Amino acid sequence: MGRSKRSFDRLLKQYKYKDLAFRLTNVPVLSWIGRRIIDADSITLTYVPVNEDLELAPGTVAPISVIEHFINEASHHLLLNRCPCRSENGCDDFDRDFGCTFLGPAVLDVDPEVGRLVSRDEALEHLRQASDAGLVSCVGKFKGDALALGVRDHRRLMTICHCCPCCCITTSMPLASRDARDLLVRLEGVRVEVTEACNGCERCTDVCVFKQIRVVDGVAVIGEECKGCGRCATACKKKAIRVSIDDPGYVDACIERIGSRVDVS
Repeated sequence: MGRSKRSFDRLLKQYKYKDLAFRLTNVPVLSWIGRRIIDADSITLTYVPVNEDLELAPGTVAPISVIEHFINEASHHLLLNRCPCRSENGCDDFDRDFGCTFLGPAVLDVDPEVGRLVSRDEALEHLRQASDAGLVSCVGKFKGDALALGVRDHRRLMTICHCCPCCCITTSMPLASRDARDLLVRLEGVRVEVTEACNGCERCTDVCVFKQIRVVDGVAVIGEECKGCGRCATACKKKAIRVSIDDPGYVDACIERIGSRVDVS
């Protein structure tokens, strides 16, 4: 068994402790343990909303262009053979074998039993299938993924998670310290607003994995730590939540931020 396969198997065994791991970031005497993995230099992750009703300024490209840019730029592409979160959580709502995408030369360290190398076109098709399946993709860099996959150089490994609302490790994010929560950065320029059509049904509160929506006096209220994933807008039957981007330069800003942390070429 290769180094990468051993690391991946250890990751699967640790999934059940994810809530505890996030809670520990609130304990000053223990938080130093996680700083080697969770800090501003080792992680920058951003959800990319794909809501079909997303409002864009005229001539502005869709947010998914951020992910497509990195897929097109990457020297190598790899698809995990299964999703660690969904498989370990026994997900019944989404395909457990639909794995994350990883980009960059560092994927060559990953054991074939863990993931398979694919072409650029196959990676783009995987992204399309994720969107069609209702998964919300998160792009960026996370040193913890490199450790879990046995990758030697985390600076040349980009993560693209295709997340469901029930099993993703980010469902534990509300348990973490504010510093840790802020490492998941909202896409530049994204605004999430509740309109007068809201009837307070609470459907949006059920799908917000970050616990950033509550109903006050019969109307949904968006919290300041909203990550802009767009799940709430997709779930709203009344179309009462609007996700919009007014700045045409938001894609370049996001690409510059993430691209400065990880080299996939």
